[in-house]
Amino acid sequence: MRRVYLFLLGILVMTSVGCQTTPVKHYAIQAEVISVDVPKKMVTVKHGDIPGLMPAMTMNYLVADEKQIEPLRPGDKISADLVIGENVGHLEKIVLVQKAVAAPVAGDVNQHAH
Repeated sequence: MRRVYLFLLGILVMTSVGCQTTPVKHYAIQAEVISVDVPKKMVTVKHGDIPGLMPAMTMNYLVADEKQIEPLRPGDKISADLVIGENVGHLEKIVLVQKAVAAPVAGDVNQHAH
C-alpha cells in the first residue's frame, strides 16, 4: 500500500512541475469612466492605445477591489493598472485623476430673463 502512495505522489509531483502559469503582465492606462457597476465589480472605460496590447477602445473591466470604483462617476478621468493573465484582465490601483465636469442644468434658477 505504501508503494501505491509513493507512486501516486510521484505522479502528482511530475504533473505539477509540467503545469506552468502564464506570466501576468501589467499595463498603465489612462481612461474616462463611462459607467460603474459596483455590485458586479465592473467598470466601463474609454481608454487610449495600450502599446503592445490593443488600440484605443471602450471596454468593460472587472476590478480587484470594488471599493476603488464606488466613488467613480461617468466622465471621471482615471489612471489604473491593467493586469492581464490567462487572457483575462482586471483593473487594480485605480486613481481618480479628474472629476467629471457637471453639465449646466437646463432652466437653472439663476438664468431668468427680465
